[in-house]
Amino acid sequence: MKSRSWLFLMCFMTAIASPYYICAAEEEGKTEYFRNLLRKDQATIEDAVHATARYKGYDGNTDAAAEIEFLGKSGIVFPPGIQKILKDPLDKGSATYLLLKALGIKGGIMYRLFPSNQRYAIREAVDLGFLPATSVVTEKMTGADLLGLLVKVVEYKRKKGAVEDE
Repeated sequence: MKSRSWLFLMCFMTAIASPYYICAAEEEGKTEYFRNLLRKDQATIEDAVHATARYKGYDGNTDAAAEIEFLGKSGIVFPPGIQKILKDPLDKGSATYLLLKALGIKGGIMYRLFPSNQRYAIREAVDLGFLPATSVVTEKMTGADLLGLLVKVVEYKRKKGAVEDE
């Protein structure tokens, strides 16, 4: 059972990296980033940037500066000193803010009034079922936590896309 869930995760992460990939043995190298992230005890802001860029369609090398530029063109704005804090531990507030911006979720009234506020991003993520209700902005995330959040975001986006297509 454990190997089956690992295979599912590998296939799913391949789909996140590019929706056109077919899950096969030769595609294993393309999921290496996500496999390494899964093993990390402490995710960093750089990990969130990498994961968000890949979610948005970036397929270049793992280069934070290029990914930040790519995300900026997608409408995700980072604070001016982001390069200095890329190695800092990732908290739920930062990760949630990035992924909600990547999704283009408008959110509730408070999130619309304060779109850069991580506290309201967390509230929106809890309302959407991405995070448990006990989530706190400053709570640190592991690589597995970040991947779990990303999986929920992708599932939400796919469901929403399926509903919009009908």
